[in-house]
Amino acid sequence: MRILLVALNAGKGDIDGNLARHLVMLEEARLQGCDMAVFPEFSLTGSVDPRRHPERSLTIDAEPVRRLFEATRRAGVAAVFGMAERADDAFYISQVYGHSGRLVGVYRKRHLGEDEFGYRTGDVAGVFQLGAARFGVAICAESEVDFPWDEAVAGGAAVVLHCSAPGLYGRRTDEESWRNGYSWWLSNGLGQTVRHARRLGVPVAMATQAGSTEDEDFPGLAALVTPAGAIARLPDWRAGSLVAEVAADVAVQPIREAVRCLIVDRDGRALLLRYVDSRIGASCWVPPGGGLNPGEDHLTALRRELREELARDDLLAGPWIGRRCHTFWQERWMTQRERWVLCAADPFEVDPLHIASLVVEDIHEMRWWSAAEMRSAGLFTAPRNLPSLLDRITAGNLPDPDADLGI
Repeated sequence: MRILLVALNAGKGDIDGNLARHLVMLEEARLQGCDMAVFPEFSLTGSVDPRRHPERSLTIDAEPVRRLFEATRRAGVAAVFGMAERADDAFYISQVYGHSGRLVGVYRKRHLGEDEFGYRTGDVAGVFQLGAARFGVAICAESEVDFPWDEAVAGGAAVVLHCSAPGLYGRRTDEESWRNGYSWWLSNGLGQTVRHARRLGVPVAMATQAGSTEDEDFPGLAALVTPAGAIARLPDWRAGSLVAEVAADVAVQPIREAVRCLIVDRDGRALLLRYVDSRIGASCWVPPGGGLNPGEDHLTALRRELREELARDDLLAGPWIGRRCHTFWQERWMTQRERWVLCAADPFEVDPLHIASLVVEDIHEMRWWSAAEMRSAGLFTAPRNLPSLLDRITAGNLPDPDADLGI
């Protein structure tokens, strides 16, 4: 599992600004080939005292939360982010897990800090699934107790995420005061994290709020601690991100083999199909293709898919132009491994009646797109960098058959 750990400056009540920072970091996670981006406690809302500012809390179905879920779909990267959650008349300190445009789970802090009197405690262990990998969540002051960590590991977590927002007493006024506050968090927060990693024999990944807010400062830290106590971390207290890898395989077995055909006409346009995910009302444009049936090789499956989706089997396919592997949720966790092949063809139209018949396969539309049109329309494609791939192909620079085409 490849994780982007984010030390984020989360303005109190600045939900729009915080959301924008999350979106930037999700794109960074995509570019870094990460499976997940992990954000600090209260990362979306900023730290909230619900007795003074209940309006700064959010419900799970609030628009900023939905927009963040949608960003996980567009980036192809899971997100674990923090918020002050309002549920009916109660408030919780929650880490929210989203993937593929949807809510996967919520962990509500079960051991509160000394100044968190306005919150209730949760009652469910923080163990979640990303593909075949399990991970746990512990929040800030829970480093002082063992039970959230013990229950996460007992639940099969291969890594525990420690998400924090430890406010520093007194404002930071110069570099020395920042360094002193950061040193305290290294000995306290990171020290406790090392203790848990060693005693449980699992890696722990940290993400801490960073920098100044309207009335409080935070000693930013992103770090990975191994079971042996080795530490990789950002160099200081400032906002930043760290790519960490842990020994937890996301891919779900058995892997579904698949094939896709990128059909490109003389004007450099690609024929794409629009798939609609009825669960979340979102769509994605992809080249024709699909999974191999038992006993099929990739070319046999390709010819069958072209007959089924385009109602023709006379297209000349070749050469192979890369591979793509992704893990996603479709009623269950799945991992699909695709081979991609290029097909040069004169432009053609598919019978609208045939397209209408494909709605049962969640295909709702087909059309030819240039790379410029994809970008102008803000098209959501798979892979995400399909416009750049099309530019490369039309320039005559074909990818290697084993090239990774990305998420």
